[in-house]
Amino acid sequence: MKKLKVLHIYKSFNVYNGLIEILDILAQNFDHRRMELAVCVFEYDQNDFGKRFEQLGGKIFNLSVKQSLLNEPVSFWKLYKFLKEYKPDVVQTHVLKANLLGTIAARLANVPVVLPTEMTLKDTAPSTLARLRDRLLQPLASFVINRSDSYVVTSKFIMSQWEKSCMSDLFTIVYPPFNLQKHRSVNFAKKSGSGKRVGFIGRLSDEKSVDLLLEAMKIVCEKEPDVSLAIVGTGPLEESLKRYAVQLGLEKNVCFAGYKNNVFEALRKMDIFVLSSRTEGCPIVILEAMASGVPVVATRVGGNPELVSDGESGTIVSHGNPKIMAEAILELIADPQKAKRMGKRGRNIAFSQFHPSQFSKSLQKLYFDLYSKKQSDVPKSTRTNVPANRAG
Repeated sequence: MKKLKVLHIYKSFNVYNGLIEILDILAQNFDHRRMELAVCVFEYDQNDFGKRFEQLGGKIFNLSVKQSLLNEPVSFWKLYKFLKEYKPDVVQTHVLKANLLGTIAARLANVPVVLPTEMTLKDTAPSTLARLRDRLLQPLASFVINRSDSYVVTSKFIMSQWEKSCMSDLFTIVYPPFNLQKHRSVNFAKKSGSGKRVGFIGRLSDEKSVDLLLEAMKIVCEKEPDVSLAIVGTGPLEESLKRYAVQLGLEKNVCFAGYKNNVFEALRKMDIFVLSSRTEGCPIVILEAMASGVPVVATRVGGNPELVSDGESGTIVSHGNPKIMAEAILELIADPQKAKRMGKRGRNIAFSQFHPSQFSKSLQKLYFDLYSKKQSDVPKSTRTNVPANRAG
């Protein structure tokens, strides 16, 4: 019996980001005996995480097209030619550009199953020009997506942004996973703390509203002077945030820890995790905090309330109000047992509802179900012999 050929299409394998980590996790949990896992990208220079993906059983196909607006026709043509030659059974594309070019190319190449995927919100591109470009492309993307087999989104909130322009029966919600291998490499059994170690993990950019977290910490430290805040991550606002911390008189309470390859190492040293964002899709870092047994304080934006059970695994607060955020932090500091209960409940939710094996099973079942449906719609004489679905 032939293997089901599953191909993911993305722009690049040169920058390690949330999607690359998800592909790594998928490769860890993939049924390589019955399916072939591959990724096609426009750019890839050999790197350690690419080699790791290949060691886990995945393949990387590089079209070698430098990314620019002028090269888009070349990108499309090379992708189309590759799909005609490789003949995948399932193509899953990721994020706006790949969703648009990849879905059209896959349809023209007669790929049986095509799955565009969206992990981010509509208006989150880093520049004004890029956001304008996205707004112009989104109607075309909706037209293309409506001709796919399913539209995979990573939260109900992301789905809500596309519901008006995409057919409701297309959507499949698959929440992202946390990295179990990285989690297992950290010894949480020996974790101890004062109950006053607050932490943030994420990109230091405007949408994360770390300035509001610093303002909340100013209020917290006025009542609890020995509380500390670890800010893990880098980004364009790092230097200005450091200056703002000094301006607020928090230089002794705030540590800018920089980038960490394994966030679980940082989470092990936190008693409370805070995500102060003004916008989110479905942040994996919340799942990582929950899996680490750390209670979460997060803003009521995007997919955050879908992950955090308010009052059980953490506290959901309104965005833009440092006072309310500070009160939520202070409540957990004042009641260590409550914080411990929330952390335990969060860990149970993470391992039962968002376990990486469940994520992989959901995707693999979707691949088989859609492919089997397509096979049942074609004459018996032209069907391909595919192993029965045991992924679910």
